[in-house]
Amino acid sequence: MKLGMGFYRHLLTRGNFAFARQIGVTQIVAHLVDYFRAATHGARDDYPSDTDRGWGLVGDSSILWTLEEFLGLRLKLELAGLTLGAVENLNLSHFNDMLFDGPQRRRHIGNVKTTIRRVGQAAIPVLGYNYRLAVAQVARKPVTLVEVRYQLALSNPPIVP
Repeated sequence: MKLGMGFYRHLLTRGNFAFARQIGVTQIVAHLVDYFRAATHGARDDYPSDTDRGWGLVGDSSILWTLEEFLGLRLKLELAGLTLGAVENLNLSHFNDMLFDGPQRRRHIGNVKTTIRRVGQAAIPVLGYNYRLAVAQVARKPVTLVEVRYQLALSNPPIVP
């Protein structure tokens, strides 16, 4: 078993890496979607969910994460004695029309394929994908029961002894 810790983009710092190492963490899960870029990131507002400074901005849909960004983060973690175990989630602005059959669907499918390719080229073993059922329920196209069952099965894998 490997012990991991997740960090949002603004928390990917040397100090937090040192803390992770101190408590025995070997793997980092990096959540690169920057919902908090408008926050000041002081000790009291690392997760400003009750303000207008976080949880909502997801970035420019035309700017994908680059291979260089992935490799740079991996190297930064390796220099701190840690491993980049996963990138958690895709930027919703990069794939929302893929989910909701919107006008940019083909481009967004290409965005996801490009991101998967770059994560693989950077030798990052896992790319997390967070399907948001609550978001899908307000989409232009209703979610079918089969899709719900499939997603629930993925979110609750059987425990293997």
